[in-house]
Amino acid sequence: MSILEAFASTWEKRFMQRHYSYRDSHAVLTGFDPTVATASYTFGTNARTNVPLGSIFRWPNAGDYASGTTDPRGQCYARSVMVYVVEDTWLRFISLNPIYGTLIAQGYTAEQIVVMGVPITITEVEHFLAAGDKDTFYLTYGVAIGFRAATALGMIYISIEGNVEGGE
Repeated sequence: MSILEAFASTWEKRFMQRHYSYRDSHAVLTGFDPTVATASYTFGTNARTNVPLGSIFRWPNAGDYASGTTDPRGQCYARSVMVYVVEDTWLRFISLNPIYGTLIAQGYTAEQIVVMGVPITITEVEHFLAAGDKDTFYLTYGVAIGFRAATALGMIYISIEGNVEGGE
């Protein structure tokens, strides 16, 4: 006999167990001027580029699942992002706007939502990590990370885990 669960309870179990279906990582040499615009990394880029097409470990492209390319349910989002920095670094996460996702689920088109003035993504408040720190962030719909560091050279190591909403 099988028991069906609500989608939310399945997500909560994965969150509590720290288990996510897809993994990605990125390392970048810093040396950015903290007064200028940040560099960024879109989650899943390396996992799409370096993993063979068709592999179960490949971070899904937009639209790889039944929900289609315009529906946020069916896209892969970062859920857990661990960042280790060698140099003082400021991080800013970019996530899918939950209001946008709700409107899509209610049947509005992307064009209608743009007319309403609702942005697709939101940028979160900047976080500071001191040199030598490692921290893990748990995002709801993580899309990308922006970062800026002091002018001294250093490395930023980013490990990402994510899940597909509505595609599993």
